Amino acid sequence: MPAISRLLKYNGDGELLQSWESQGSGEGEFNSLGFGGIAIDNSDNLFVVDNGNHRIQKFDSAGSFVTQWGSRGMDDGQFQRAIGIAVDDDGLVYVTDDARPEIQVFDSDGNFIRKWGSRGSGDGEFQHPTGIAVDADGNVYVADYENKRVQKFDSRGNFLLSWGMTVDSGGTPEGIGVDNDGRLYITDYDRGRVEIYTADGGFITAWRGGPSVRFNRPVAVDFDSAGNVYVSNQASNSVQKFALPPLP
Repeated sequence: MPAISRLLKYNGDGELLQSWESQGSGEGEFNSLGFGGIAIDNSDNLFVVDNGNHRIQKFDSAGSFVTQWGSRGMDDGQFQRAIGIAVDDDGLVYVTDDARPEIQVFDSDGNFIRKWGSRGSGDGEFQHPTGIAVDADGNVYVADYENKRVQKFDSRGNFLLSWGMTVDSGGTPEGIGVDNDGRLYITDYDRGRVEIYTADGGFITAWRGGPSVRFNRPVAVDFDSAGNVYVSNQASNSVQKFALPPLP
């Protein structure tokens, strides 16, 4: 099956508002998008991981192309398989790459700022980093997929702590979202659930979806301004919208 190379914009009721469907390597064209590879800054600029073209593309709130950066390689500002992206309140852009064990940080125009990480299973090391999120305090959370853990860093990349999936130690973290109260929602790709934690890794609860709809290889999770939560499921090709689940 060919890689999907389109981006769709919906309102909160699931109505399609806009689409970008051109495949290629030109401005506003795509070649395979990374799981969870979308982020929006405080000015409603949209940043998209264009995985197959080894770049990040930036669009304004109307969907017009603004700029792009990246190429294939291992140097600063280059990508092998960029996959996750997040933007902090200062407009810095954080990108994970599941083929290189580093987090790269850029300004809003794509200028390289810094990076951190190396390959391994120790503190600050990664094996296949995927989902990434930044909280209101500037702390950065990274799903370390093959090491089956989440790592937390300050905004400069200094390691703070890590933890594994709680319900099942064999679970695999993929996507990360932070709600308005600073709680972390982490998708467990293999076990089909979302685990919810405090910012310090304290387990709150596990969530499998609604009464009649279950998560099926969830890869990304995010929130709207009203506090609704959206979960993207790879296996069912669906995005599900929920009110926040009851918490203990």
